[in-house]
Amino acid sequence: MKLLPAGRVIVIGSVNTDRILRCPVLPAPGETVLAADATLGFGGKGGSQAVAAARMGAATHLVAKVGRDADGEAALADLRGAQIETGAVHTHPDAPTGQAIVMVEPGGENSIVVVPGANARLTPEEVTAALARLHLLPVDVVLTSNEVPAECIRATAAALPAAGPNGGTRWLHNTAPAGDLPGPGPTGRRPLVVANAVEARQLTGAATATEAARALARLAEGAVVTLGGEGAVVVTGEGLTRLPAPAVQVVDTTGAGDVFCGALAARLARGAALAEAAATAVAAGAFAVTALGARGALPRPADL
Repeated sequence: MKLLPAGRVIVIGSVNTDRILRCPVLPAPGETVLAADATLGFGGKGGSQAVAAARMGAATHLVAKVGRDADGEAALADLRGAQIETGAVHTHPDAPTGQAIVMVEPGGENSIVVVPGANARLTPEEVTAALARLHLLPVDVVLTSNEVPAECIRATAAALPAAGPNGGTRWLHNTAPAGDLPGPGPTGRRPLVVANAVEARQLTGAATATEAARALARLAEGAVVTLGGEGAVVVTGEGLTRLPAPAVQVVDTTGAGDVFCGALAARLARGAALAEAAATAVAAGAFAVTALGARGALPRPADL
């Protein structure tokens, strides 16, 4: 069997500590709800995507920022325990480590409030320097999201090398939280966009997730739109592929999109075709919702 080339996954994103509240219902505006219990965990889109990619076997680097506080020390220890290379995770002397308050109802739906803290202090200069030190290769995959400043995303685009005849470093951009799509860098590189159905419709104004996926693909190097329990849709210049999701018992949907992105990046870094990588990511996202917390159920390849 021919071995696929192995690239690295480089994640540029946020690191949070999570306060998870299990609630009988999600509170409506003005309503007070008594939580059944509260637990602590680790999250942030960048941290969770990186851990998910590492669990899927990818050599993973994280570019991020935490506070010089107990939460930051604990988050760094957790990342290192997950075999994440944290040499580019900076520490801010004043801003606290990011926090997320996650309220989860019995059916697994959630409401999340994020306090960015040190995540908002990541600078484009730090991103540029980290990517320069890593000497990006054509087999590498760079993964960004919107929980860090927009100028950091622009710095990523500017640092990507021009594509060669066999392609180049792949760039995935997760649109959560929903915001403007990143424009191309100096070399004209655009990302493969990963969005959930709500974000895709918000970004495009399309009536359906499929129409939104097609619209996003025209603005980028393709689009992957996740559909929750219905799987995902992949759109490239070669057409549209629908990928169903396995049926699972949903405990908590928190972080499922991040596990999806991490698994997708890990498979692409192993040379898998996009549709194949996205099918694995759908299975990984389904696995992720079977336990409480953003990292409560992180699959390894054998689990899928």
